Amino acid sequence: MECGEKSVKVENIRKSAIATVKCGYCGLTKDVLVNSISEPVDAFGDFIDVYYADQELQRLEKRVLKLKEDNEWGELSLAYSILSDICRAKAAEALEDENEVNMEEVNKWKLQAEEYKRLEKNALLQLDSLELEKGIKTDDESLFTEHDESDIKKEKKIEDIFEDPGFLEF
Repeated sequence: MECGEKSVKVENIRKSAIATVKCGYCGLTKDVLVNSISEPVDAFGDFIDVYYADQELQRLEKRVLKLKEDNEWGELSLAYSILSDICRAKAAEALEDENEVNMEEVNKWKLQAEEYKRLEKNALLQLDSLELEKGIKTDDESLFTEHDESDIKKEKKIEDIFEDPGFLEF
């Protein structure tokens, strides 16, 4: 929280679909959505996610650059997915301002969320094509030649030898 203290109280968790999370030290308050099975720790987790969203956004944007360099398409798609979720949460947060809703900011976050979703899909396509390339790398010669299965050596265990009915036959 702003004060760095850990004195947080969750109110109204069972009374409605919105719980109020409040710091007992500095008074920072945030309403979060809850459901019928939510516990206070769930509301607190959502509060922390909202409070630290900007830091997580910056951390993931830096991580994306490294993942691109390393061609880590699976992790990159996950990072884009999380970034998209954060942007949607930021758009929803901007709509919550009762005094003045800045639609320009809301639309900026929505567009950014859509862009991250598009990048996520592209990363997944890259991952799919990379897996196909690695898994089914063939050439004309290997496709149309017969392979002698006898070249494959099978490891034999001593139990297999003794269980063979022809083992002791002469």
